[in-house]
Amino acid sequence: MIDLHMHTNHSDGTDSVEELLKKAEAKKLEIISITDHDSVGAYYELEKRPELRNLFSGKIIIGSELKTCYKRVPIEILGYGIDYNKIRVHEVDDEKMQKEILEQMKQVAKNLGLKFDEDSTYIDRQDPTKQWAAFTMGTELLRHEENKNIIKEIGEFAPEEFFRVHESNMDSPFYFDETYASLEISELIYRIHEAGGLAFLAHGYIYPFKNKDEVIEEILSTTQIDGMECIYTSFSEEEKEKAYKLCKKYNKYMSGGTDYHAKNKPNIDLGSGVNNNIKIEKEFIKAWEDKVRYI
Repeated sequence: MIDLHMHTNHSDGTDSVEELLKKAEAKKLEIISITDHDSVGAYYELEKRPELRNLFSGKIIIGSELKTCYKRVPIEILGYGIDYNKIRVHEVDDEKMQKEILEQMKQVAKNLGLKFDEDSTYIDRQDPTKQWAAFTMGTELLRHEENKNIIKEIGEFAPEEFFRVHESNMDSPFYFDETYASLEISELIYRIHEAGGLAFLAHGYIYPFKNKDEVIEEILSTTQIDGMECIYTSFSEEEKEKAYKLCKKYNKYMSGGTDYHAKNKPNIDLGSGVNNNIKIEKEFIKAWEDKVRYI
C-alpha cells in the first residue's frame, strides 16, 4: 500500500517528521511522499537527522505540494522526485499575506453580521491551527451558534473546507485573489522539471471551478503537466473514473494519496483516508515510479 500525499509540521500538518514516519511504518506502507505546502523542509530535516530515516522501512519519494493559480483560482501541483536542493520554491511572505487575508475576512464577516471573537482570530505561524487565515476564520465562525443561519445562506463548510468553499471561490463574499502572489502554472511546472521531478495536478475535483471537467481537461491538454492525482480522500467513484479516463486520453501518469494533516484534518487517516475509503496498491504508480528520486 502507498500514500503519496501527506503533510508534517513543516507546513500545515501537526505531526513531526518523526511521528509521521512511525505511523507510516505502523501502517506497513510501502511507498510514501511527504508533500508539505511550498516546502521541502522535511527532507532537509531527514538530511540533518539521518537516524529518522530508519524509522520507516519503505521508500520515500521526495515531494512537495506547490501553489499556483489557474483562472484566478488557487490550485496545487504535486512535484514528485524533485531534487530538494534545486527546486526553486516561490518565496512569498506568507505571514504578511495571511494577515492581510484575515483582516479582509474580518471586515466581510462584520458586513455580513457574523459574530467572531477578535482575541481568538489572529495569525500565528508557530501554531499549525492558526497559520492560515481560512482555517482560523472558519474555525472561529463555527464556534458561534448565532452564525448558523448566515453560514447556511452563504455556503456551509468545515474549518478545513473554508479555503475552497469561500476564500478561493469567486462567488463567495470571502474570496481573495491570490494571483499576484503566485507563479503562473507553466512556470511552476517548468521549475519542477528543472529540479528533475514530475508534475501532477493535485486533487483536481475539489477546486471551485464552475465547470470542473472542462478545466481539468484543459490543464491536462494544454500544459506540460505529467500526471494527475486520481485517487483522493474526497473523490467520488465517478470522479475517480473520470480522472482515470482523462489520464489515459492524454497519456498522463496517475497518482493518489490521502492528504493527511493529523489533527488539522482529524477525519483523514494516513494511508486509508476517511473510514478506509482509500486503498492504493504500489502497482498503481508502476508506470513512473522508476523515474523519480527516493531517499
